[in-house]
Amino acid sequence: MSKKISFVGAGNMGSAILRGLLGSGYSTKDISFFEPYDVTAQTVAALGSKRIPDFETLAKDADVLFLCVKPQIFKTASVEWKLALNKISNSPVIISIMAGVSRKTLLDALGTKFSIIRVMPNLPLTVGKGTVAIATDSISEENLALTESLFAPVGTTVRVQESLMDAVTGLSGSAPAYVFEFIEGLVRGGVRMGLSRTVAMQLALGTIEGSVEMVRKTNQGPGELCAMVCSPAGTTIAGIQALEDGGFKGTLMHAVEAATKRSKELG
Repeated sequence: MSKKISFVGAGNMGSAILRGLLGSGYSTKDISFFEPYDVTAQTVAALGSKRIPDFETLAKDADVLFLCVKPQIFKTASVEWKLALNKISNSPVIISIMAGVSRKTLLDALGTKFSIIRVMPNLPLTVGKGTVAIATDSISEENLALTESLFAPVGTTVRVQESLMDAVTGLSGSAPAYVFEFIEGLVRGGVRMGLSRTVAMQLALGTIEGSVEMVRKTNQGPGELCAMVCSPAGTTIAGIQALEDGGFKGTLMHAVEAATKRSKELG
């Protein structure tokens, strides 16, 4: 029997998961959502899923309940959510994508009768290429497998201990921004050397896509692959020297560290 999937919040992340489920074969009659903003809601409702006017009505018919709201509103919203959850007879599996909100905080706020799973997706989820970390602590294999199956249409999943979720946020959660900055830097370098921005962008994107596939499909690590490109006294090793002089890898490591620390502070 198909699961009834409900979403609290239908913004970028929530709507991306919802679209992925519809695209993977879920029926519109099995997917519903609560979204207070009309413009956002109208876009999602146009897909055929049903907009529900309040949290309680949404939750009482759900087998799985996604919490896809900004963590800043959790403290206020959770009071209303708990009152509603106490009135329903069913016990939906609750999946939270809220950054920095621990499973303990969720259990304390919503009640321990629910199976609550914490996940951390990243922005490429919105184009079906996301990476989603699932915190495994005290979660049954059945519910881990369920969560993996729900995210399969929009990306890949990894299992981690919840103590590592801040590090996940610092790496995969924040790294799309690092990658965007890297792409922009390559493009500007090409433009500086005389290429048009259009050609520089095509070259940068194609090179990055091909390089990622090489890491995926060969048995060699990034360092080994880098060495393959670096001919003695050639152009690439000169470029690598410039990156080393600028502290390229160290700067990336510091970026992951800084974002991880900020995630801990927000939590």
